[in-house]
Amino acid sequence: MIDELEVQAGPLARWQVHWCDPQRGVSWYAADPVLAGLPTLAEWAHMHGTQPGQPVLLRADGWSVPEVNGFFASARMRNARAGTRRKYAFAVAVWMGFLDAVGRAWHDADEEDVAGFKFWRMTAEANVRRVAGGTVLDDLVAISAFYRWAGFPFGVSDPVGRRQVPGPGPGTVTESFEAGPHLVRGKDVKWLDPAGYARWVDVGLRGLDLRGREIDGWRGRNSQRDCAFVDGLYGTGLRLSEWASVLRLELPADDETRTYYTCRLAEACAKGGRGRRFWMPRSVLVDVLAYEEGERAAAVRRAQRACRYERLPGLLLVERRTRNRRLEMRDTGGRRMTASMDSLDPGARERLFRRTAAGPPPDWNRWRSG
Repeated sequence: MIDELEVQAGPLARWQVHWCDPQRGVSWYAADPVLAGLPTLAEWAHMHGTQPGQPVLLRADGWSVPEVNGFFASARMRNARAGTRRKYAFAVAVWMGFLDAVGRAWHDADEEDVAGFKFWRMTAEANVRRVAGGTVLDDLVAISAFYRWAGFPFGVSDPVGRRQVPGPGPGTVTESFEAGPHLVRGKDVKWLDPAGYARWVDVGLRGLDLRGREIDGWRGRNSQRDCAFVDGLYGTGLRLSEWASVLRLELPADDETRTYYTCRLAEACAKGGRGRRFWMPRSVLVDVLAYEEGERAAAVRRAQRACRYERLPGLLLVERRTRNRRLEMRDTGGRRMTASMDSLDPGARERLFRRTAAGPPPDWNRWRSG
């Protein structure tokens, strides 16, 4: 998988973010006479500790900076969440592109370069992809993390300067970036009451007019799934990635006498790694179960007939859930393993399947369409 980031300042300023996939088969590798007899890509990855999903940055002409890629191979980044690795990779790629454009090496960058980077990202008319202050602040966090990691092994200093500012409490101080943008929260916030939210769902997701009739020419797809998903967001208050990562086996059984259910969000899926309880209205649970028995069940049957599940790499079959929130699983080779549900991040959860009498196992991620 390749994501390209372009800086509008010449061909040398375009960087690409690649994502490592050691298990991916490459048909030409074994047939190449130069590569014949060498270890496979998976063996190379194992020897060097390369992890699936690890970012690798390359310039458009094939140039790489080993120190940068070493940062993404470090223990700090291996232990970071997938979303953090992705955000840091994009930020550092943009930074490297900017340094190319102004003719600076990464190890010579100073605070003036950081100030110029901020101006280019937010203000420069020559940049056709200007961004808001929050994005620049995220960029500075990632750039600073890279230089602080590189400081000891490569003898470089962090060009992202800091200053002390008053903290949130009386008499306290905290650190802020010298080049940090001044962030102003937008005050033009519109809140939807329950009636307004219901109208939005009917018109925007179900394709109904104000009288409850389907709008002529409506071409919506997976409306049952979409409605169940946004109802979950609205009813539980979870973030997008948090609600999307909740497994079916983490949901309670339906009980007509209940109005709300107490549920648990896994640590590896919560923002900041802080797992917590959340409350789910019964109406949300009913919508999810209806979707699973309707559109979702039909999608699973189509996938089973097409043998799609059998072709997925790295799948894990869930055999049992213990009382202390641990899953007993086995891989396609029969190797058994256990893992705490709190340790399974969204990427790991996408590999969870269960065996059914109908054949290949449907996965536990209920929001996929098959």
